[in-house]
Amino acid sequence: MLEDLAVRYIGQSENNLRLIAYCVTVLGAAFAGLFHRSNARLRRAPYFAYICILLLLSVAAQVVWLGSIPAVRGGYLWVFMLVDLVVGLVTGYVLGVIAMARSRDAHGHARMAFLAFIPLANFWLWLAPSRSEESPNRAPTMPILSGGAGVLTGSIFLVASVALIVFIRVETPQMVAEAESDPAMQQTGILALLRGQGLEATLRELAAEVPSQRVDEATTLRRVEGDHTTLRYIYDVSIDVDALSIPMRTALVQQNCTYQALRPVIEAGAMIEHVYLRRDGSVIGTIAITRDICGF
Repeated sequence: MLEDLAVRYIGQSENNLRLIAYCVTVLGAAFAGLFHRSNARLRRAPYFAYICILLLLSVAAQVVWLGSIPAVRGGYLWVFMLVDLVVGLVTGYVLGVIAMARSRDAHGHARMAFLAFIPLANFWLWLAPSRSEESPNRAPTMPILSGGAGVLTGSIFLVASVALIVFIRVETPQMVAEAESDPAMQQTGILALLRGQGLEATLRELAAEVPSQRVDEATTLRRVEGDHTTLRYIYDVSIDVDALSIPMRTALVQQNCTYQALRPVIEAGAMIEHVYLRRDGSVIGTIAITRDICGF
């Protein structure tokens, strides 16, 4: 159950994942507002340093997703999802605590802490000067996080965060490219799609990913359609052919049945159809592959 939920989780669009991450972070901050009891105040430099440290930790937690394909294969993707959600909650909680402390220092109360969760408005909370240079409730901070040293420390963590983001963005396409060229990894990805979206949606997505391409001198794959539980390949044939030969039919059935990446959808009940058309649009023949034909 958790594994299926994790597959649906990673199957969300990038915008949806960002929205989920934001909501989880805000939820963590809400817990801080409800349960954290403190009158501590935090000056600008340590606030900046703490923000950058939190940013690095939250970005570092995303590195685990580079192992998502082996995780799907091993059935432990749900662990990655829980790590992601827990890190988001903890980050939100800590951010809420330091935002309230910064708000007390700059405004005399914690109500302006919400600015930390609004893009650009966070600068207002960060840059607002302290109401008093001396305060009995000033949160103790290490020298490395105070004054100019705090700004330098925060900047170092900020640069490290940006570098890690770039690393993830570079590695992710390479991971996807490796998955697309490896039948075993393709099979893992298709299994994940089947768990998260069901057969019909999976076939539509697979169809959309296959471009038009030349198969040989006489045959061109025009398009691929995901039609309910049928994955249909439609070909144009440029030479005059009365019918599809028996050896061709046998070879294509054998190729589809033994292709590792297609096996999950065939086992799930999909029919694979190959439709060959003449130049006038009439059908030369259709080759259908099903679970029974493959003997699964």
